[in-house]
Formats: sequence, structure tokens, C-alpha cells
Amino acid sequence: MRGMSVRFVGVVLGLSLLSGCAADDEQFSEMGGTADLATGEVVGEAEARDPRTWQYATRCKDIPMVEPLANPEIVVSLDGLTLHLRDRGGTYDRVFPIGPGALENGRSLTPTSDTARGGVFYTGADTTERPDGQWSYYYPCRIWHEDRGTRTPVFAGLPFIRLAGPASAGYGIHGPIDNFAAPNGGALRRGYVSHGCVRMSATDIVEVYGRIHNHPRTPVKIQQAVERLSDGRAVDLTQRWVGSECSANSDCNFTNGVCRIATGATKGICTLPCTMSCPDRTGEATTFCVRDPASTNATRGICVPTASGTFNNTCARYAGALTYAQRQPRPDMSATNDVCMPAR
Repeated sequence: MRGMSVRFVGVVLGLSLLSGCAADDEQFSEMGGTADLATGEVVGEAEARDPRTWQYATRCKDIPMVEPLANPEIVVSLDGLTLHLRDRGGTYDRVFPIGPGALENGRSLTPTSDTARGGVFYTGADTTERPDGQWSYYYPCRIWHEDRGTRTPVFAGLPFIRLAGPASAGYGIHGPIDNFAAPNGGALRRGYVSHGCVRMSATDIVEVYGRIHNHPRTPVKIQQAVERLSDGRAVDLTQRWVGSECSANSDCNFTNGVCRIATGATKGICTLPCTMSCPDRTGEATTFCVRDPASTNATRGICVPTASGTFNNTCARYAGALTYAQRQPRPDMSATNDVCMPAR
């Protein structure tokens, strides 16, 4: 079945289904839901206000025919910015980048599941893919968001997976929202960017939907802390980047990647040497070249993430491994920036 695809055509979701990521106030007031999405905060939204740019956003995207998982489970880490999907009845095991709820008083607006029964939410028992008018759990193609009578196709024809919990609102896992008029459905910012839902890249939400949508109840554990394996390693993307946790240089699998480990520690942070500037990766925090604190040569630098409330919770992602430092200079003193420095 791999490699084949099927197109869900003509599935235009009714506007009474979901408002943003929480239950619609009027239709589902008994759930206490509020609108999740403020479209004015969407990157690229200003241009996309023009309906003439909506050509691709109003089209249902292709859903690949992939082998469904036998016994799937999902762990979402808010500190780690990861969604970990694995098959307890098979060998499938993948980690995806996410964009969960924005930070409020240092915590994401995405609710953790620790107070739910069994410590998990579920995707729900209703697997009916209804395109209009009724509350469902799996949507192969969701397009419209409505706010005070104005509708915008921010969901871009990508799948939407609603979670059964918490009781106060209906949250979900969906596409990236940003640049939603793009042919592929948009681009993910791996940071704290939503009003409660978990955003994924267009290709990733299609993958997750394809693997689990035929299951009546997939457990979804949402936790604050970085998810860790039994040996203590952080669950993260296969392809690491500046600011990723590491235990050896080999973990930092990008060009010139180096693992900087503090004295007495067993885990450190990925970086790379620099003298003036550093590369950036789309959707991640920008980087900055600072003086290498471990070198006596003032011209040597290392690349570190800039301190960002959106992308790394102002250096709190890996507590104790990254330290917030204000106005750190470049090696040539040409500029300064607030950054996340590896612990020494």
C-alpha cells in the first residue's frame, strides 16, 4: 500500500464544527470552549487575507495510503517541542516537530494530560469522517476557520485530529496554519505559536492521520517535560540542530556540529564553531555567533540559539543545559544579542 495515494475530494467542513482549536462558543458552549486561533497572528496571513490567494488553501490535500499502526500511542512533549508516535504492536517509531500553545506565565496554553483519567487524552471513539455539521474526531480535510463571521481557509485542506479532553475545550492536532495559502498547506514554526492546539508540518499531519485515523481510541499523553528514553536520552528529531541536547559529537549530525558538555555533566548542547555569523534553519530559533567561553582566543566563537519566548521558552527548553545570557557579543564585538548559552 505504500507509495499510493487517494484524494479526498469535495470535503468542505461546515463552519459549525470547530472554531480554531477549541469548541465553538455558540454551538458547543456546554464544553466551555473558546476560539483557539487569532488569524492576525499567523505568519504570512496579511497577504493571505486576499481571497485571490486562496486557490490552494481551499483544496483538500492528498492523503497517502500508508499502513495503519496496530496499536498506536502518542506522547507530546511541550518542553521538547516533539510529537512521538510509536506502534506498541510493531516497529514503527517516529518523532515529529510541533508548534503547541503559546506561553503564558512560562507555560504553554496546550493542556497537559496528567489530570485526565489514566493520565492521557484520546483521539475519541468516533471515527466517522463527517464533512459537515456534526462534531467528529477525524477530518481528512479541514479548510475553514470562522471568527466573528469572517472565515479564512487557514486549515488549508489538511487533516484535523480532535482530542477528547480536557472537558473545558476541544483541542486538536492539525496543520501549520502559517503561510496557509502555499501549495503544500503552509510552513511549521517549531515553537510556542498556537492558542492551544498542536500544529504539525503539512507532510507530518498527513503521516500521523494516515497511521491512526482508523483506530477508535489512540492514547495521547501531553506532558510538560522533555520526553526521555529509559537510558535518559531526550526524545528528539533524528536530524539535530543548534540547541539540541547531546551526549557526544556524533549526536550533532549537522555540518561541523559539536556537543558542548559542561564540566561534570554527561549531557550537553549541540553547537558549531564560528567567527562572525551562523546558519539558520527555517522554523527554528535564529542563531548567533558569540565568543567561545571555553577558549582563551577572543576570535573564536560558537553558534547558539537566540533567546526567544516563541521558539525556546527563553532558554528553558533543557533546564540546566542552556542558560539565558543578555547582550552577548560576537567575537569581533560588532553586535550583541540575548542568547541561550551552554552551561559551563
